[in-house]
Amino acid sequence: MKGSVSARESGDSYEPGIVSHDDKESTELSLFVRTSDEEIRKWDRGKIYEALIRETTISEDAASIVSREVEKMISELEIEVITAPLIRELTNAKLVEYGLSKIRRQHTRLGVPLYDARQIIMSPNKENANVPHGPEATNLTLAERIKKEFALLEVFTQDLADAHMAGDLHLHDLGMVDRPYCSGQSIEYVKKFGLNLPNAISIAKPAKHPEVLIEQVVKFSAALQGNFSGAIGWDAFNLFLAPYLVNVDDERMKQLAQILVFEFAQQAVARGGQSIFSDLNLYWECPKHFEDVPAIGPRGEFTGQTYADYLPESQRFINALFDVYMEGDAMGRPFFFPKPNVHMTDKFFQSEGHEEFLNKISKCASEKGNTYFVFDRGNTAKISECCRLTFKLEQSDLDDAKTPWKMRYSAMQNVTLNLPRIAYQAHQDDNKLFEIIRQRIDLVAQAHLQKKEFIGKLLGMGKHGPLALLTMEMDGEPYYRFKKASFLIGMVGLNELVQYHTGQQLHESKEATKFGLKVIAYMKKVSEELGEKYGIKMPLEQTPAESTAYRFAKLDKKYYPLQAATSIRGNKSTGEVYYTNSTYLNVGAQISAIERVKAEGMFHPLIDAGSLTHVWLGEHKPPAESIAAFVRKTFESTQNAQIAFSPEFTSCLDCGKTVRGLKECCPYCKSVNIEGITRVTGFFSKTNSWNKGKIGELHDRVRNQI
Repeated sequence: MKGSVSARESGDSYEPGIVSHDDKESTELSLFVRTSDEEIRKWDRGKIYEALIRETTISEDAASIVSREVEKMISELEIEVITAPLIRELTNAKLVEYGLSKIRRQHTRLGVPLYDARQIIMSPNKENANVPHGPEATNLTLAERIKKEFALLEVFTQDLADAHMAGDLHLHDLGMVDRPYCSGQSIEYVKKFGLNLPNAISIAKPAKHPEVLIEQVVKFSAALQGNFSGAIGWDAFNLFLAPYLVNVDDERMKQLAQILVFEFAQQAVARGGQSIFSDLNLYWECPKHFEDVPAIGPRGEFTGQTYADYLPESQRFINALFDVYMEGDAMGRPFFFPKPNVHMTDKFFQSEGHEEFLNKISKCASEKGNTYFVFDRGNTAKISECCRLTFKLEQSDLDDAKTPWKMRYSAMQNVTLNLPRIAYQAHQDDNKLFEIIRQRIDLVAQAHLQKKEFIGKLLGMGKHGPLALLTMEMDGEPYYRFKKASFLIGMVGLNELVQYHTGQQLHESKEATKFGLKVIAYMKKVSEELGEKYGIKMPLEQTPAESTAYRFAKLDKKYYPLQAATSIRGNKSTGEVYYTNSTYLNVGAQISAIERVKAEGMFHPLIDAGSLTHVWLGEHKPPAESIAAFVRKTFESTQNAQIAFSPEFTSCLDCGKTVRGLKECCPYCKSVNIEGITRVTGFFSKTNSWNKGKIGELHDRVRNQI
């Protein structure tokens, strides 16, 4: 055998790993190929022909010509070895030379350069603060890179791919293009059917005991995280758990709450080493739509009572749950997950014991920051999850409450508009501004239709497809309720759009606020019109924008340097730049917390898929009574849909102490081996995992006294 053969394998469709040759004449080439099935085969240019015919729409004659030309090119190369990826690159170069760019696109090879792979393996990825650095995380990042390329080449049309890469809009979770976005679940499904998942090596019957039910829910959450790109939320958790808690004493109740929180908090072994982005929707009162629903208890059997009958057990568990949140983890740090979303209906403030409970969760908000206060005014009913995503329940959804295991909801995708860029392109012309907004929303709708078509194909493969879990039919219909899916339209930088267009930021005048409301109202109107036209539900959502606000600012700094220089926030000299998130006021605005809550709350009724206002506390630790009064005032006097109070912490990894505030070193042992902790968007994370844009925002945040 002439030449040497490398042991490396490419997995390429040509099946070559390394080939080598001594002879330079194409008619006398003596090349050998190491295939992926560990055979050594003689060079055959027919492999190029076969790959072109198999992978593209090229004609047979053209494929023959290209394969001969590539072989000739290889014969003339002054190198000792040639790899399979290079053969493909040479083939693609020849396709371009012949003007066959469409064929070249079909024939392209996905992957990452060696340099990029080295950087991914060696350096932390700061796109998502919930992803630690480790082998599983780098597996995830490498896989996502390939899937992103696939999405932009295969799932979305070129105009959408170009709009995303240029920064006109952001297609979220491209690295997980083969799954839906976020989801809302009901533990009733687990209670009724047990844990019977596709491809499982064992099946569990419905739980008899609360400990087992909690473990089944956590395991199901981990399985669901592998099928959704976003959060896994559970509706009315304490209420649905309550039938299992009859005659449970206080000590065991606390233990059950600890099992739930620690199991979720320590599930950092799932996708890419991430914790499960988990949400618990909780109620002190029994919401109206669950009052008369027959309760399911141990063994998945109906108890003969309704959920309203189990209110005492439900309240005892939520009290125990917040005792666990108050204590924090072993170092006194707040739990990052699961997020406790406490819903407050009009009925809440008339229910017995609500004052004491409100003080408890308000103390937790002040001490640890865990509590999310979700306001369900009037006859509104919602399931909240992710950073602020909400599924607003319609009448058909409330009808499902009679069979609550069917209450499963999902957002298929989120696409976010770069609002400041629209302002730059409109040049202070109102008509032009709204015209571009309509064009961009129509582009978003096309992205949603394309994602819908792709996911529909995967679901259509049923139990033999990659989304088998979402197609299981334990209750007579697929777990993923395709017709119930929402398609989200997000926004970043309303404040900067208004600033560039009117000369004032949102908080600086009533006129600026009014114009901002006009923009969002128009977005809502157009999204509803186009949603009806295309047959999809397209509600607005405040984009969390952990990385998108940074990405948009960087791209606009590059493509619109003169305009962006007047609007971008953060430290331009260090690259810590960002746009104000969604419809928020400038985080650095010197206004009171209640002013911020009122002003930002004016936008919330227009944003059906979820909104949130942050109150940044920093080192300040207000009394529980002050937080409780603030919450009640927010419910009664504003339109705000959800608020959260965000303290800051420094955790010392040497002495194990946790203190309030972000410090340069541990105040106890002076160690610099510390971690800063606070909310990055809608969840707690370590500040050393934040991207530059979020670091810039952190420096600018105004901390409020309550």
